[in-house]
Amino acid sequence: MQIGLVCFSNSGMMKNRQKIVKRSLCAPHSGLLYVSILAFLLGGAHRASAQESTTLPTNHWAYEYLQQLGLRQRLPNTMQLTLPLRYQQVATLTDSLRLYTYSAAERFWLQRLQALTATPAATYPRLQVGSRVLENAGNLPGDDVHSRLAVRTHFGLFPDRHLALFNVINLDQTLGDDPRYIGKSWRGFTGFTEQAYALLHFDKYLFKFGRDFIRWGRGQDATLLISDYSRPVDHFLAQLEFARARFTYVAAKLDRTPLADSLAARYGVDAAERYLTAGRAEIELRQKRLRLGITQMVVSGGPSRAFDWNYLNPFLIYHGEQLNDKQGGNVFGAVDFVARPQPGLELYGQLLIDDVQIEKRGRGDLEPNEIGYLLGVEQAVKAATVGLEYTRVANRTYNTVREWEKFLHRNRPLAHFIGNDFDRWLLHANAYLGKQMQLYFTTELLRRGEGRIDSTFERPWENATLAAGYREKFPSGVVERSWQCRLEARWHPRPGFFLAAHGQYARQKNFAQQAGVKASDTGVFVRLWWEKDWLIPMGK
Repeated sequence: MQIGLVCFSNSGMMKNRQKIVKRSLCAPHSGLLYVSILAFLLGGAHRASAQESTTLPTNHWAYEYLQQLGLRQRLPNTMQLTLPLRYQQVATLTDSLRLYTYSAAERFWLQRLQALTATPAATYPRLQVGSRVLENAGNLPGDDVHSRLAVRTHFGLFPDRHLALFNVINLDQTLGDDPRYIGKSWRGFTGFTEQAYALLHFDKYLFKFGRDFIRWGRGQDATLLISDYSRPVDHFLAQLEFARARFTYVAAKLDRTPLADSLAARYGVDAAERYLTAGRAEIELRQKRLRLGITQMVVSGGPSRAFDWNYLNPFLIYHGEQLNDKQGGNVFGAVDFVARPQPGLELYGQLLIDDVQIEKRGRGDLEPNEIGYLLGVEQAVKAATVGLEYTRVANRTYNTVREWEKFLHRNRPLAHFIGNDFDRWLLHANAYLGKQMQLYFTTELLRRGEGRIDSTFERPWENATLAAGYREKFPSGVVERSWQCRLEARWHPRPGFFLAAHGQYARQKNFAQQAGVKASDTGVFVRLWWEKDWLIPMGK
């Protein structure tokens, strides 16, 4: 689900929780009116089309509908553990449902997916041009009405059915509301190239080079592995896929980290290079019932340091390489699963291991374990779905002593959007109401300590003794406690267009880790999604 403007000022329900800045980037409603008119005029002009070789962005509504269908029908390959999928893969899955779908809700989700992935017959080579427009308008008590516009331009070139060259430029007013945003702003607009890749695929093989989304691990709105919260990374991806197994390898270049003056003088450069390397095996242990994923990841780098050949080798165990490498790296291991014991019921979970102390031989072995885990359950009841999820990430997870090895990209976590030092209960539900209407409800309880991924890596256990041991509070320091809820009604009459209205409320204690400070937010917003693509034959 694509999110443009949200109002919460602390980490909580949605992925972008920036407090709305009290300024007008555009007229309160002119942008929404213009986009609405454009959507209705163009939306009915031609049937929506997509090129099957391109990837479906991980924030697209199609994954939500695919999850609802897969949950009820217990279909293979709908256990969404390794994303993104290609449009062709989604089309194959939806085509297999035609003989089995019977409820009104399933017909609605299936029809939207089939229309989205339908590709008119055309000869190769071909071009794709189009765009996606998102408009968010709303207000907070005491604030002016605000409107935020995001426009993504689509351009693709497809020499044949195996090769895709694709580019998406994102012009987005919401980025300027994020204090962590790295980039330029011009007259209220910010933008960057969101996707730019060459993709080559055959029956079992896929190779991709460039910038694109990555999301590993099942979760309602987040994952402890590699997430789509940070800006898409520039990477090389190789994937081998069989009927009941998938193997994926990624080597990515992250943003450079500025060095402190002392380090800059020592190394003769002002920034450190950073790299992400990850390998993943995903296996279906019981057909349509149990899928298991095993992942290893490492963030490495340093001043003037290039990609290490050992970390570029997908067949090595990174933890062993890190132990034997003087330059080191921040290594993670993870196991995750999705189980569907019966149609309509799904259980899922993730276990991430950053650092675990086994022996107690020295003060360094008193360091608390740096792990995270996520457990969830989802149950379908006719046209409704209810889910419950719990997440806990220890302090210092994703963090390390060296600045260039922190699990960050462009000031945002590469994994869970909250970061570390928190636990969270998330209850979510949705229902199809008929007449192309859906209702969504989400509420959460969050405890968040003072630890951050970009915090200085402190080691207080070094002042303790082996006899006395060392223990620390979780979450650490002053704990912010928040309760948040959100209710949305969505009208989705066509695959390329929907209109949604939602209200949200948040209440915090010890707001922003300030003891005794309370805060609350209330907002009402209207959200619009419009997308359209055209395929242009370039052959005879």
